[in-house]
Amino acid sequence: MAKVKVELPIDYENQISRLGRETDRIVMSALNAAAVPMKKAVLEEIDRTVGKEHVVRYGNKYYTYGARTTGGLRASVGISRPRVNAKGDYDIKVGFAGDVPKAQITYGYLAALIHSGFRNRGTKGSRFLNRAKKTSTDAATAAFIKKFDEETGKIL
Repeated sequence: MAKVKVELPIDYENQISRLGRETDRIVMSALNAAAVPMKKAVLEEIDRTVGKEHVVRYGNKYYTYGARTTGGLRASVGISRPRVNAKGDYDIKVGFAGDVPKAQITYGYLAALIHSGFRNRGTKGSRFLNRAKKTSTDAATAAFIKKFDEETGKIL
């Protein structure tokens, strides 16, 4: 499936280990703050990629095809609740939930197809999640650090 992964700076990982019993509460609130810019970037890239008019040239003529989006993919973008994965790291995910109406696929699978392209049809994908990661990594890290410093200022 399509996913975006951003890692924390190492010095903040060391501070997390010194928090004690407040670790879960502080890290969860900081992860929620960091997920907001990531979700915003994914939504912006979906708007930029899906549902635009396309102009196709065939011979000497140009044909314009209108947008055919229902907004379902955009509406399915959400943020999971923070949790600890099998490796012991904290995770929060921005992803797609639900099924496409009148189809046998989920919105996550549809996003993966748009991202990587339909291999059996020889089409290239739009790589919109790569662009979302590139534009939002700094903003998400800054939001995490700001919220983390806010919360730990009282303890450390």
